[in-house]
Amino acid sequence: MKDILQTPQKIVVVGDAFVSPDTMAQALRESAVCCGEIVKCFWGTPDKQEFTARQLKLERGGPEAVPYAEGLDEAIADADILLTHFGPAPRALLDKAPKLRLILTCRGGMEHIDLKAASERNIPVLNVIRNAEPVADFALGMMLCLTRDIALSHARIKQGEWMKSFYNSDFLMTLNSHLVGLAGLGNVGVALARRLKALGVPMIAFDAYTSRERLEKAGLDGIELTGSLEELFERADIVSLHLRLTPETEHMIGETYFSRMKKTAYFINTARGGLVDQQALADALARGCMAGAALDVYDAEPLEADSPLLRMDNVLLTPHIAGTTVDAIPKSPFMLMREADRFLRDGVTDRVVNHGQITLPV
Repeated sequence: MKDILQTPQKIVVVGDAFVSPDTMAQALRESAVCCGEIVKCFWGTPDKQEFTARQLKLERGGPEAVPYAEGLDEAIADADILLTHFGPAPRALLDKAPKLRLILTCRGGMEHIDLKAASERNIPVLNVIRNAEPVADFALGMMLCLTRDIALSHARIKQGEWMKSFYNSDFLMTLNSHLVGLAGLGNVGVALARRLKALGVPMIAFDAYTSRERLEKAGLDGIELTGSLEELFERADIVSLHLRLTPETEHMIGETYFSRMKKTAYFINTARGGLVDQQALADALARGCMAGAALDVYDAEPLEADSPLLRMDNVLLTPHIAGTTVDAIPKSPFMLMREADRFLRDGVTDRVVNHGQITLPV
């Protein structure tokens, strides 16, 4: 791959409503990649609501669920590198790119790229985790807002009510008196765990793919790993969801788990709406299976106007904004190119998502 640093490359960039193709091109020119021609394409429209609808289809249906960017068929025919944010790269597109040697994407999820097709062609696919820190901040904020009634009391004051007692007043506690259960210890889960550790909050976690060695390297060796997700839901005072959405995990979190929670416990989801059986959650809240919930993601977005969640005082709702900051998504191409430089110059492969399925060229 070293010649990518020395020989001019034709690079196709696919921007969208959140990540500009101009920003992508600038990040490329400031990187170690030897840029030749840079062709800019745009996926979808500048409408962010329309982007969200397309995003949900991709997350559920994969790279063939929505059309790829106009002009890509011609642009990619002799391209060496493809750089995209959320614009899909299905097999049909990759088959039209015989010279393609590297795919770069400005996000952690891979629902928009046909990894199997790329691996069959021995094409490395390199990503970046660009919103772990903002999502971790947001999840922590939700814990504080929910357990201390910050958002609820604010809303009541705006409505002319000076309330001092709430649904959870009988068991109101400081954050470090709660046992937080992290369902998933990926990049966001680890970032949140670091914050909780700094605040002296006790934690348990479940992640079938993590290791004690990884936690030790992250300075989180004090976290207790539970034997099952069911155990985590039973023991935690706050359950924070950080699992990946796959066909196997879709709607997985439902009655089986909610019925195990303490009546004084809280449920928080800043991961993917599709992980949760939303009706089961509403039913569990209505029955008092748990104290409350905070949600930033939903099975359908926007949230339906007749959703029972909208009528519950013990539910905190935000419109899928946990990862949205001016220094995360829009500037993600610069983070991505720093990772690309580490890979191309130094051979660091920790962000090559299909590393185990390909033979990396020298």
